[in-house]
Amino acid sequence: MGKAALQWTPQMLAQLGTDKDAVLAERWGTSAKTVNLKRNALGIPAFGLVQWTPEMQAALGADSDAELAQRWGMSKASVVAKRKELGIASLTEQQGTALVWTAEAVALLGTASDAKVAAQLGVTRLTVYNARVARGIAAAPRCKT
Repeated sequence: MGKAALQWTPQMLAQLGTDKDAVLAERWGTSAKTVNLKRNALGIPAFGLVQWTPEMQAALGADSDAELAQRWGMSKASVVAKRKELGIASLTEQQGTALVWTAEAVALLGTASDAKVAAQLGVTRLTVYNARVARGIAAAPRCKT
């Protein structure tokens, strides 16, 4: 004989999509498949799945990816992926402030502090740091004064 069918309470139905199916299944003593099927039958999106509203999509590229990620409580990678999926340029790309790493710009990496190189190139210290590390270039030696 099989197990008795799960009796779905209003409280259980209200929790669908608020946590991973497997977590809810363990809580209720059933399988993740049972929870998944019920959630899908009711048209409830999976936990963690972003429901992109028209307002959210309109903000892509209008504010920085990091700012939007923080505002919406998601990873920056999720924001970047959606922006790229929709073919929207980042805020820095739109402002023309995205640095093209020419041979001359790369040659500056590691010749002075990241902050000094950043000021010279008109970008952030983090941009210089990331470019230097990605290319395996050591930081400039610190001067002892």
